[in-house]
This record gives sequence, structure tokens and C-alpha cells, in this order.
Amino acid sequence: MADKFLGQKGFTLLEVMLVVLIIGIITSLAVYSLSPMGPSRQAKSEAQGLMAALDYAQQQAILSHQPYGLKINPKGYEFVAYQGSGQWVPTENLGLGQRNTLSQIKLMMPTARLDNGPSIVLLPSKEPQIYTIEVNLEGYGWQLKSLPPKPLTLTAMPHE
Repeated sequence: MADKFLGQKGFTLLEVMLVVLIIGIITSLAVYSLSPMGPSRQAKSEAQGLMAALDYAQQQAILSHQPYGLKINPKGYEFVAYQGSGQWVPTENLGLGQRNTLSQIKLMMPTARLDNGPSIVLLPSKEPQIYTIEVNLEGYGWQLKSLPPKPLTLTAMPHE
């Protein structure tokens, strides 16, 4: 009878518990990552996306020796390229076209232009421009501030 049990194979209690623990950890991470994004996370994500897009547009301006501009509109924002004689055209080919956001994006400084030109111009000479942009969603706000010679900063605004 003792020989009968020596040939059997199976899992120990420790191995089964370890597998259950690993499955539990993976499940909890999956549930957390799939949970809907709240307004604070959404506003921060959109502010970080705008910050990255501004940095990318500045790099493109330097590489192409062509000014790029940022227009802020009620739906979001749009990057445009300068074509000479005061003409600004959308930059669809660089992935910097119109971006729609859930957050409200507001240019605090400088004031919006009346001639439909971009409010923020990114020059190939990397000449700094002072500007402040606020990104708000349901009272959660983030502020992008360019105050040369400091780099572009992103700070949280007090919750309303």
C-alpha cells in the first residue's frame, strides 16, 4: 500500500496557494488599470499630453527651421505651421493636428489674438516665449507655465 502512494504525483498546498496569490495580484492590477479615469486623472493626462506636444512642436520648429504655433479653441487645441506672408496652415502630417479634449483649455497669458493667428509661437531659434495655459475638468485644474529661462512646468491648481 505504501508503494501505491510513492508513484502518485500532484501539487502541494504551498504551490496551489502561490498560484492563487499570483492570479489575485494580476486580477487586481487589471481591474485597477481598466477602471474609468476620473476627472482629476483625465485633466492631468490631457495637460501632460499638451506639454509633450508643445515640446515636440518646438523640436520640429528647430529641425525644420520653420515656426510653429498653437491655437487654443473651445474643442481643444491645434498646431499650425507658418507658410510665409502671414499664412498659418494646419500641421496634419506631423501628428500635431487638431486635438479634441474633454478638459477646458484656456490661455491665461498672453491674451488670445483677434486675427485668428496662433497665440503661442514656437520659433526655430528657440527664442523663449512667456505663456500660461490652464487645463480644467470638473474643478480639477493643471497649469502649464513657460517662464524662461526655467523649463516648461506643470503644476496642480487647487481643487474648486
